[in-house]
Amino acid sequence: NPMKNSSFVGRARGRFAVGVALLGLFVCAIVFTSFATSGEQDKSSAIEWQEFSKALELAKKQNKIVVVDFYADWCGWCKRMDKDTYGNAEVIKYAKAKLIMTKVDTESHEKTRFKNQELTYRQLAAGMGVRGLPTTAFFDSNGELITSISSYLTPDQFLPILEFLSDGHYKTMKYEDFMKQRKS
Repeated sequence: NPMKNSSFVGRARGRFAVGVALLGLFVCAIVFTSFATSGEQDKSSAIEWQEFSKALELAKKQNKIVVVDFYADWCGWCKRMDKDTYGNAEVIKYAKAKLIMTKVDTESHEKTRFKNQELTYRQLAAGMGVRGLPTTAFFDSNGELITSISSYLTPDQFLPILEFLSDGHYKTMKYEDFMKQRKS
């Protein structure tokens, strides 16, 4: 019967089409995955983020300042600063040489220690006066707050601030004077 054969051929074509479609999706998934992972930096060329209380301990031992990135998962400018500023090669190089870096999720109920108190990261952020995000706070090697900045910072804005603070210029001059001296 010719009708039986045509329905058999139709089903075979349908199965073949489904197989080709699945193969196509599989190939697309492989290509997408390779592109997505090729853009990621390897771990050796990224900032080494420490847990907050550990960062303070390391700063004391190594006589370095601590840079605290206060963020929230929903914060678009925080994500942009992660990518553009903390992902910048010069910032990474400077951070590895002269700084101790830590991140604090301002909405986290995870606990940390600061000044002999156990606090959630949310309480720590509130205690530091964090009102807007991203906020970057800078602590000296003794765990004392030097200053904080509530703003997205580009690498070109961030690097001079890091130099001003980590090299101790803030103890002897104003930032404006440092910038004039730095440019000359």
